[in-house]
Amino acid sequence: MSTANNPETNFFANWLNTLSHKRIRMLRLLTQITFFLVLNGAFLKLKRMPLPLPVHIPPGSPYAIAWGGFSAIQFILSSGQFPFFALGIFFITGAISGRLFCGWVCPVGFWQDILDFIGSISRIPKFQVTRKTDEGFKEIPMTLAVAAFVWSSWMGISRLKGELVADNAFSRMIFDAVDPAGTLFVTWFYAIFWKIVPGKDSFFSDVGSDLNFVIFNSIVLVAVLIMSLKVPRFYCRYICPTGALLGYCSQASLLTIKRNPLNCEEGCRECERACPMKVPLTEFGLEGISDQACIQCGDCIDKCPEALSFGIRI
Repeated sequence: MSTANNPETNFFANWLNTLSHKRIRMLRLLTQITFFLVLNGAFLKLKRMPLPLPVHIPPGSPYAIAWGGFSAIQFILSSGQFPFFALGIFFITGAISGRLFCGWVCPVGFWQDILDFIGSISRIPKFQVTRKTDEGFKEIPMTLAVAAFVWSSWMGISRLKGELVADNAFSRMIFDAVDPAGTLFVTWFYAIFWKIVPGKDSFFSDVGSDLNFVIFNSIVLVAVLIMSLKVPRFYCRYICPTGALLGYCSQASLLTIKRNPLNCEEGCRECERACPMKVPLTEFGLEGISDQACIQCGDCIDKCPEALSFGIRI
């Protein structure tokens, strides 16, 4: 069969041609790959750093060299201390660069972009989430964050009182114990590559030794994988408390994306269709985007460079 008549080959060629015109997307892809390798750099013999970062790194990730900031906050609270340093990193990062780390650095965000790409080349029909539904679901990550903070604080107070002797994932980092990303990058990785069997080996005393619980987490993960193929950045939009916390700190960030309404075609909205987080970009102007969901990915700028650009909020 001629490649010219092969729809799969044509699709891939068209995708490559489209990507070649997306300068920011190409730069972001290279940046994501670099940080994915660096943040999982233990296999490159990089030293581990006791440093919390404003990205999601599931605790127990076999090659991670740094802490995920949200996990660090839970752990510190559950120890009966206040996480001044970890929270400060979120507030400073959010105030300066918004959710740039979500779009350019976070390894779980990179995983979500890969799933979106797989869904696109596989021609899996995308779900069209309505604005009202999207706004409602976007409240879930912050609700999870608050619930995790309350639980961790309670565990910390109980420890200080000497009323708590348990020391496991549920009493230390409750969100991470049920996190789909953790199930994939920690539980499944250990089971598949290192042959550590849930319910049998000692490692799973930290992530839930009950095989039924591991099966439940795996079912949740499969559901998230399917939804991530059909909804761009599903995990980032509707689950990730790390992104929610960073977004809360970033509404008036110094770095922003600005829109010039004079260069916009009335009713176009191509920039909004390109946005993986479905930010209502046309509601903002030269003052800059102030939506908590914006991850500064630049996909909207690639789509409409005449009207949108990175800038400094004044």
